[in-house]
Amino acid sequence: MKKTIINLLLLVISLHAGAQTINSAYVKALYQQYPTLPSDFCPSCKLWVNPYYRSIADTARHMPLVTYYVYTRAHRIAQETANVPRTGIYAAWHPAYGQPDETKVYKEANAQSVNMIAKGHCQAWILLAWCADAAILSDTYTFNAGMEYQGQNIGTEIATEELCRKLTDKTDSVRIWCGTFGSANSYTKGKLTVTVPTHYYKIIKYDNELLCYWMPNLPTEKRAHLAQRKVTHQQLIDNLGFDPMQVFH
Repeated sequence: MKKTIINLLLLVISLHAGAQTINSAYVKALYQQYPTLPSDFCPSCKLWVNPYYRSIADTARHMPLVTYYVYTRAHRIAQETANVPRTGIYAAWHPAYGQPDETKVYKEANAQSVNMIAKGHCQAWILLAWCADAAILSDTYTFNAGMEYQGQNIGTEIATEELCRKLTDKTDSVRIWCGTFGSANSYTKGKLTVTVPTHYYKIIKYDNELLCYWMPNLPTEKRAHLAQRKVTHQQLIDNLGFDPMQVFH
């Protein structure tokens, strides 16, 4: 009964958002509700908290260092019911309030790079698209995206997203930590420079299970490589120099 009530509430939220006029003014007002906050995680780090996920990002290198989201079976069911389209304003990228727009830097990067560079989500759009606001806020530069080669984006990264969806068939919630690490390259347009990370990482916790992945940001990555990217929690901590699970919990 409790889960049924939760599912109904999520559906009501989705339908309410769907009844709104979702336009650029709506999106601007939405972002203004959630300003960034100071963080001592690094000299140029800022904390961003919205109702759906949390993030600490390096705003000098424009990299999400650690993000955290609790994905539930109710979210998956609501997402399948809401059917938010991944087009138009629901697929448009925005900076967090007060942060620079990176769109032109990505265009410059793809003009220079032989391999396509995507706006690579940490917390996946599909896992957040159970309501319009969550879907919109998932597409946020710096705090939920890094410069990710398309091979990695549709390779091991999407494999972890599919895994999280499947896990909700056996458990009611999945806790997800994700971020970027390292510097393989950078691209500049005007006064704005964005870093290409060497790796994405992800921690997936459900029931008493803990899965950790250390994923090279390479154009040659494929879904089938995911098993090879699995590491122990301690190996991940050693690679990062911190434990994401101690940052957000």
